[in-house]
Amino acid sequence: MISPSGCGVFGVLRKKHAPKVRGEEVVKAINAVWYRGSDKGAGFAVFNRGEENYYVVKAFLTEGPKALRRILESQGVQILEESVETESDGVCSCNFKVSIGNTAQLKKVVRNTNEIFWGQRKGRIYSVGRSLNTFKGVGYPKDIAKVYGVEKYDGDLWLAHTRQPTNSPGHYPYWSHPFSSFDVAIVHNGDVSSFGANLEFLQSRGWGGFVGTDSEVMAFLFEELISEGLPLEEAVKILVNPSRRTGLISSHYDYLYRNARLDGPFTAVIGYDSGDDLYLVGLADRSKFRPVLIGEDENYYYVASEESQIRLLNPKARVWTLSPGSYFIASLERGVVSYGRDVQEVESFSPPPPSYEGDYDVDASKVGYKDLNREIMKYAGKGEVKVVNVMGHRFVGITFPRAGLRVKLYGVVGNALANLNENNEFLVYGNVADDCCDTMHGGRVVITGDARDVLAQTLQGGEVFVGGNAGNRVGIQMREYGFKRPYLVIGGRVDDYLGEYMAGGVIVVLGLRNRGEKTGYYVGTGMVGGRIFVRGKVDPSRVGMQPNRTEMLRLLKALALEGMIEDYKKYESLSYLEVMDKLEGEAKNYARRLFEEKVGIPSYEYRELTEEEIKELTPVLMSYDSYMGTKCRELLGEKFTVIRARKEIKK
Repeated sequence: MISPSGCGVFGVLRKKHAPKVRGEEVVKAINAVWYRGSDKGAGFAVFNRGEENYYVVKAFLTEGPKALRRILESQGVQILEESVETESDGVCSCNFKVSIGNTAQLKKVVRNTNEIFWGQRKGRIYSVGRSLNTFKGVGYPKDIAKVYGVEKYDGDLWLAHTRQPTNSPGHYPYWSHPFSSFDVAIVHNGDVSSFGANLEFLQSRGWGGFVGTDSEVMAFLFEELISEGLPLEEAVKILVNPSRRTGLISSHYDYLYRNARLDGPFTAVIGYDSGDDLYLVGLADRSKFRPVLIGEDENYYYVASEESQIRLLNPKARVWTLSPGSYFIASLERGVVSYGRDVQEVESFSPPPPSYEGDYDVDASKVGYKDLNREIMKYAGKGEVKVVNVMGHRFVGITFPRAGLRVKLYGVVGNALANLNENNEFLVYGNVADDCCDTMHGGRVVITGDARDVLAQTLQGGEVFVGGNAGNRVGIQMREYGFKRPYLVIGGRVDDYLGEYMAGGVIVVLGLRNRGEKTGYYVGTGMVGGRIFVRGKVDPSRVGMQPNRTEMLRLLKALALEGMIEDYKKYESLSYLEVMDKLEGEAKNYARRLFEEKVGIPSYEYRELTEEEIKELTPVLMSYDSYMGTKCRELLGEKFTVIRARKEIKK
């Protein structure tokens, strides 16, 4: 059975000194996540910078190339060459090499033609570029690669996509990715809830004839923002739509381009030829509901849905994740423009998983993910099973009985490791992907490297230990029952929404590799139980879903007008929790009733641990140390930020 996961994306850009990227490598990388898509669409885009004085116009047409040729020629576009590239189900992919002439005029012709052709369902121009060539259609990536002979191409920059249709049909190639126009190409995973506003923005600029998918609108938004003269990074900021608390977008641009901002769960990868340089861009929405990883080695930059895509091309590449609401930009000429998070944080991510040499029971490189569990269970009688060459295999252990089995996994483990685990132990010598230990009831999972997003969701028993960093929404909805209390220990740092809606259990964040902040924002939002211990002081503004600056100023002014405080200005620069520490009596109760009943802002203490807390955590950290080779038990004497549910709010 195929288990859809949303679309799969991939992008790679060579460094200035490096050889071009071979098409066969790109096909390998996107085929590694074929299960994220379906047979309803896939595609590739390749950029090769040069000095050509022509554009290549590519179109899907239902009546052959004649009608489009007549339109182009009637508008003064000189056709140098014409060919039919593929033909299937009455739709041909036709190529026209045209003289540049007036680029603005060519853009107008393309827009007008698409309005006419798409309105009559006769076809669509789907790619125009000097350096860009796009290949897409209905099928899996390997099918599209075979039809177009993608493996034979080399390129400076590549994008690839496998499609899981959600909001548009999948039986014709018009809706397949990449979407591209005038040396801009984009692949996308997710849904854009701002589609209506984005469409209105483009229509106000004269765009029309859309096929009706949010991915296409994203491509045209990017092209429009660039064509209006915005610097590349400013255009990217507008698209990624970061929280206003970051101040990344000026108030002027925020208002002027408010309908160009993207909202909803999305990951996008953009390729762009500015004429002077070539750029690879990766975007993550502000809540980071879709996965995206960044990689770099001595020759290339990578953007991918899963780590295995990067590791297949270079096992030694450095890999990290985008922080929520951020972007990665790399340039052929300039190198990295933006890493997508603080450079110190990038350096804190775990090194490549170590290679394993020695005896083993199962070689995962010879087994598909759907068969790996069955192979492991053949050795269950031994009590311990060694599995080598794990590369993105998902659902490991999800069907295991309560067997008390110990499984050693070497490599990069895919999504949903040890979900529903009851009494087994998993030792991962490397990294794990999203959704690890979901609804685990007991047993233990030890990860020597990094864990990605949604780790230990609804964890309700057992122990989860991570040596490195963890991602977004870690430990959400954890719970406990009677004496069954789960423990989650993170050796590195975590991103946003740690312990969101937590109802029980204990989370410990040690931040061993991190000099800066050890958590993202919204720690403990909506907590009703459980405890979070973060070594060192957490900035109070990162705790809970606190009111924004405007709401805080309104509250303080109201308290001053009602005579509950004397001078509101002395509180202006403080976060909500810092203000609450200073307010007393009715002023504090009023603020709590106004904000905390709505979103459950947790309590915050920065202090030494109590004897009872140390007694509870000591055996947990001793166990952690025994697996990780650390001495974290000794850290219990330091100060911690302790976050827990606020139990009482006076009416």
